[in-house]
Amino acid sequence: MILDRYRMDGKVAVVTGAGRGIGAATAVGLAQAGADVVISARTAEQLDHVAAQVDGQYHLWLQAYRPQIVVISWGALDDIHAKTPLPTFRATVAHQIALALSDHEVVLIVTPPVTKASYTEDLKSEPLYLDSEMDVARAFHNPNVYVFDVFDQMKQYLTAHHQTYVPYMADGWHPNTLGHALGGQLMFDDMKAAFGKGPIAFK
Repeated sequence: MILDRYRMDGKVAVVTGAGRGIGAATAVGLAQAGADVVISARTAEQLDHVAAQVDGQYHLWLQAYRPQIVVISWGALDDIHAKTPLPTFRATVAHQIALALSDHEVVLIVTPPVTKASYTEDLKSEPLYLDSEMDVARAFHNPNVYVFDVFDQMKQYLTAHHQTYVPYMADGWHPNTLGHALGGQLMFDDMKAAFGKGPIAFK
């Protein structure tokens, strides 16, 4: 029913951070809706058929495929583990957004669903990275940049329903099917509020 409302036939979408989590789920959903989807991940190991990292190929992909929509979904846990400096993280996000806008593509910034790490070892650091990502996006003050904060909404949902993260986790860094379903529903509700039944089009 959702796919019937938001058909993407004839459209091309680029999804970065598609190696796992909400990025992967978004890529699958767009493909199921009929879009031609170009996916990338931060490491070759996450997507064996992707030959290079996002930063090296991103602009080439935009030029080659001319997508109408670019979904930027950085989970941040890889960057936390790698101790990526926040200024570097922010600059990379800003660069990706700016390149997409320069090619007249709608940009969707999507934060990831929560994981066990969100409540344990990365309790303080993950929000710093995700808040930085959203701050960078909002600083563009551009009507073609949308922010969908699945991370905070999922935390609020668990609190409101007196639940822990445990039923939604596959392991320390990944939600299970139930966790992805909840994150996907929250994102769908956001997209419905932002776009209604109309097309997602550059303004």
